[in-house]
Amino acid sequence: MKESLLAALRPVRGRQQSVFTIRSLFAGLFATAVAGVVLGVGRMALGLELPAPLVGGILSAGPILGLLVGTFVRRDDHGAAAAIDNHYGLKDRTVTALAFANQPASDLHALQLTDAMSHLGSVEPKAVVPLKAPKAWPVAVAGVALATALLVWPLTPREAEAGPAPTPDHIVAMVEKQKAESAALLKKLEEMIQDTDEAKEEEVKGLKDLIQKVKDKLEEMAQENTTEQEALAKLSEMSANAQALATQLNPAALDGALASLGTALAASQPFEGAGKALQKGDLDKAAKELEKLSEVTLTPKEAKDLEQKLREQQKKSGDAGQGSLSDAIGELADAIKGGGNGKVGNAGKNLAKKVNSAIRKKKTANLLDALDENFKEGKCDCQNNGGARVKKTEKSNSPSSTWGRGISGNTEGERTKLGSKRNEVQVTGTPGDEGDSDTETTTTPEAREKARREYKEKFEKGKKESQAVLEAEPIPLGHRQTVKKYFEMIRPSGADAFEKKDEPKPETKSEKK
Repeated sequence: MKESLLAALRPVRGRQQSVFTIRSLFAGLFATAVAGVVLGVGRMALGLELPAPLVGGILSAGPILGLLVGTFVRRDDHGAAAAIDNHYGLKDRTVTALAFANQPASDLHALQLTDAMSHLGSVEPKAVVPLKAPKAWPVAVAGVALATALLVWPLTPREAEAGPAPTPDHIVAMVEKQKAESAALLKKLEEMIQDTDEAKEEEVKGLKDLIQKVKDKLEEMAQENTTEQEALAKLSEMSANAQALATQLNPAALDGALASLGTALAASQPFEGAGKALQKGDLDKAAKELEKLSEVTLTPKEAKDLEQKLREQQKKSGDAGQGSLSDAIGELADAIKGGGNGKVGNAGKNLAKKVNSAIRKKKTANLLDALDENFKEGKCDCQNNGGARVKKTEKSNSPSSTWGRGISGNTEGERTKLGSKRNEVQVTGTPGDEGDSDTETTTTPEAREKARREYKEKFEKGKKESQAVLEAEPIPLGHRQTVKKYFEMIRPSGADAFEKKDEPKPETKSEKK
């Protein structure tokens, strides 16, 4: 009897399951419509482009979820029995019979089941549970259509507001640094030009052109919207100009010619001071010694030998393109050959002028090299983004009212627990200063002087090695500045302390018991 009852309820329950699935599907469509409209309005307002997979997922998530709920959430027999009783007005006969079917059999139960089965024979499932869409289905469909339109409708292209990118901060800092450091070098070059009377016109013109170009390029880099590539190109151009002008001055060849001249002059006693100074490269002293020359007394053999050596130096200088120096050497050779009437003194003074001119050329070349190094550092600053922010240890000689108030920035750790167990060691022995002892002198003024000299030599050696690393090693531009800062930080800053006079210090004594 129970199986017959369940079989009669099965068609009604199946139609109820179908109606529930349809309603779940439309509920998912409605949820999709609401979410899609909200997201679509935001997309149109903000002008956002959504990827196609995201749009498809939003539009299909609601219906798929509703279909899954309608499929896997099953309807029960009690609902089907209640629907039959409600439609045909059976006053819970079917519900009661279903409840009695799950209980032990009895006459009352059998009578109730028989009565319910007599009514279920005429049940029409289509009439009990009609299959029809929810009343709000047009709203759900229209909402999904509107959401689809808002999500896939092409956006109106915005007018592009293209413009050059602003100058990076590290480029701005590099330009300011270049202006500050190059200004001092350019000022010295201008002073060198004003003090030079005998320089070639083309050399003076080249220096003036270089100074003006550097100023113009620095102003161009200081303008807005300067890129890193443009800054590097301008720095490379200025560096190439400085190198070309320094090569044109050729101070190394001039030093070699003057050293050879010094060798020739040092062989003669009256010119020995000037000759040795030229050999050592002390051009200032050599110029002063040459200016002191007046009439000299030489034996015919000495005069002939010196004249011959000077003629050789004159020819070498002329072949090297050092015309003014060659003429001055030739004038001195003629004066030594002719002698008298102050010719040697005049020739010496003229040669001293050429030596002073060589001094100015060397200083100019050194300034150009410094300017070139400055531009190279600028290129490093362009590529290392300003470098690491480190604080170099410095000593201030100016008074301050805030001494002792600096902080390290370190956070305080956990306080020591006073109640913890501490390792205490009891020292035993007889207190007092009695007993045998030996006195040994551990330092003397001579030992301190020796240590100071050795330390100074090591300092100079380390300084040269640090500079050699930067010049010899193939260090990338971005790392060159970092390496230089590292050597500067580990280098002692009190180099001038070696020049201080020794102060009397008491001897340190240690006692050994």
